[in-house]
Amino acid sequence: MKFYPVNINIQDKKCVVVGGGKIAYDKIVGLLEAGAQVDVIAPEICPQIENLRDKVNIIRESYSAEKITSGVILIAATNNSELNAQIANDARAKNFLVNIVDDISSDFIVPSRIRRGDFLLAISTGGNSPAFSKFVRKMLELELDENLGAAVEIISKYRQAVIKKIPTHELRIKFWQEVLTAEIWEVIKRGELLTLEEKIKSQLMVAF
Repeated sequence: MKFYPVNINIQDKKCVVVGGGKIAYDKIVGLLEAGAQVDVIAPEICPQIENLRDKVNIIRESYSAEKITSGVILIAATNNSELNAQIANDARAKNFLVNIVDDISSDFIVPSRIRRGDFLLAISTGGNSPAFSKFVRKMLELELDENLGAAVEIISKYRQAVIKKIPTHELRIKFWQEVLTAEIWEVIKRGELLTLEEKIKSQLMVAF
């Protein structure tokens, strides 16, 4: 199955996680990072979820269809595959996008990810090997540090200036290609962010 990659804005939108274990906890953390309002439905929850009680709405009850009313995303993360399938059917009937843990019949999958400020890298095997996705993430985390997030902030600061000065989309692509070179990649990795900023400024001065 080929999934279409997309980033969804769930800031302040309701999302539901059914399940109270470690896997559910990992899903909850990702939703909270994106600013979602999270309902958690489970008769028992692990200590990690309990520690999030001030950030999520915990419904300590067994699942029933009546407990999911509205929302954008539902994640079925119980340890019962038949129950997960029933939850998915109920949620789709109420127009949720559904993720079923370890089931590629999901409407979407949650990739391994590296987040550095506003920089977000998603790593996916199309649901075929989550373990390999996590392995690749761990390897890349050694290479991709917080300097990437700081670089995004600098580039964002000059984006409007570039749009104002350079008249067409094609020319703006060319501008950024001339700024963001392999040499600049090494500069960012070394944390020499002032050099990146000076490169953008100097390129703007001679731009088109």
